[in-house]
Amino acid sequence: MRKLIHAFAILTCIMSLDSCIVYKGLKYGNAAVDDYTVFEQDTVHRGPRSFTFSELPEMERVLDTMKLNFYLARLDSICRMSIPESMESCGKPAAVLIIRKDTIIFEHYYGGWNKDSQSCTFSVTKTITSMLCGAALKEGAIKSLSDPVTDYIPELQQKDPLFDSLRIEHLLDMTAGLKFKENYSWNPFSKMAHLYMGNDAMKVVKNMKFSHKPGEYYHYDSMTTQILGIIIERATGMSYAQYLSEKVWQPLGMEKNALIGLDSRKHRVAKSYAGLTSNVRDLAKIGRLYLNAGNWNGTQIIDSAFVARSLSTHVSGEKNKYPYSYSWYWGILGDKSFSSTDSLENYYNDKHNLPEDVIYCGWRRQEKGKAKAILHQGGHWAFGLYGQVLYVNPHKNIIGVYLGADRTEDFQNVFEKAMNAL
Repeated sequence: MRKLIHAFAILTCIMSLDSCIVYKGLKYGNAAVDDYTVFEQDTVHRGPRSFTFSELPEMERVLDTMKLNFYLARLDSICRMSIPESMESCGKPAAVLIIRKDTIIFEHYYGGWNKDSQSCTFSVTKTITSMLCGAALKEGAIKSLSDPVTDYIPELQQKDPLFDSLRIEHLLDMTAGLKFKENYSWNPFSKMAHLYMGNDAMKVVKNMKFSHKPGEYYHYDSMTTQILGIIIERATGMSYAQYLSEKVWQPLGMEKNALIGLDSRKHRVAKSYAGLTSNVRDLAKIGRLYLNAGNWNGTQIIDSAFVARSLSTHVSGEKNKYPYSYSWYWGILGDKSFSSTDSLENYYNDKHNLPEDVIYCGWRRQEKGKAKAILHQGGHWAFGLYGQVLYVNPHKNIIGVYLGADRTEDFQNVFEKAMNAL
């Protein structure tokens, strides 16, 4: 009897087509970089003028041919090859762009992609939403980061008294205390599935509970940024796409329109945690804005104090592994962060007997098994589900962007090695 009821429930869902999470899961499977082709979208419009980076002549692009020793976890072996060769060996669509001092010094595309190819950026979207919060704060639409969430979403007051203690800065720092499991593996009964594939994001928000009091400790989850996106829309009186167009896409001279995913045509709540679709050249301009303390060619888009706070390390992260702030990570490599005195063996088993010049996850082997953190010279990272990366290094004046379609460590690690080589 139970099996019959279960089968009937699935059949009912299938009959209700796109309004049903089960149907969407069966039809589309797990999240993918081309989800913008199957879910409702809003357009982020570019302006009439475009900003373009200078380009280093091809004969001067040393990263194109530089040979490095890579440990590729996919092959469990060490290979000596150039960065383009290592990327091609992965066999998946990808786009990589590296800019130094406003000049493109490395740009490669794989698997049929090109400079105009658009890709969902997943959680790099969180960094864009954080930036929009900074813009709303600068213009006074958001009065203070200490404001309670209920000042902007008053209906949450009736749902749980802890919402009155939830501040905007808790959302920026992932210290909201919400009971939410971050898991994109398809499970139609999870809150993540209801948020990502459902047609009413606000309903999911209203049903949220707390696992602990806001501000107690860091826990990464997409729901916090979803709430932040709703606050931005309520505070500005504009849709996410409209505000992003006006405050960022047009002033920064983006070359292509972007897209932001919506929960449905009816409710039109933006997926502010994972829904932005763009390309590497336009994402690099977000990096340039942060490199220049929120200033774009003389116009202050977000306050320099907000940028400084974003690129600080005031949140230590889960189990002190991930220094985090306003949707930016600092100095993380693989699944652990290090000081300059940590042993490489503490991170990676020495059974492989790595040669002296092997670079692994941004670390260079030195005598007595010690490792030096090359990337701790002011580097900051935004990450997405399939290894998408937005990297800024104010100390070296470097921007890096990676977009890809393979959920393995190799793409991200190869990108980190390019940063290391620079």
